[in-house]
Amino acid sequence: MVVCYAQIVIRIFGVDSLKEKRSIVRSLVADLRKRFEISAIESALQDSKEYACIGISFVTLSEKDCEKKMDNIEKYVEQSHVVEDITYDFHHFG
Repeated sequence: MVVCYAQIVIRIFGVDSLKEKRSIVRSLVADLRKRFEISAIESALQDSKEYACIGISFVTLSEKDCEKKMDNIEKYVEQSHVVEDITYDFHHFG
């Protein structure tokens, strides 16, 4: 069993208020949870109007599955947002 976790920093353009940004991030987090069956939250940069940091985690059976899922998540996020940075790691259990 492999536990994967990541932080994705995205840049959001055209946002005038934190309320508007939170709406966008909340929608993205809900989409990620539903589409990829992962845990996801806005984990940092809550006071920034231009940037959002989304923390995600999930469990897979192998490192290969983890990397494939992370690639799919990154591609999905990049379709609608500019990804500034993505870091991920995994740990083996069992």
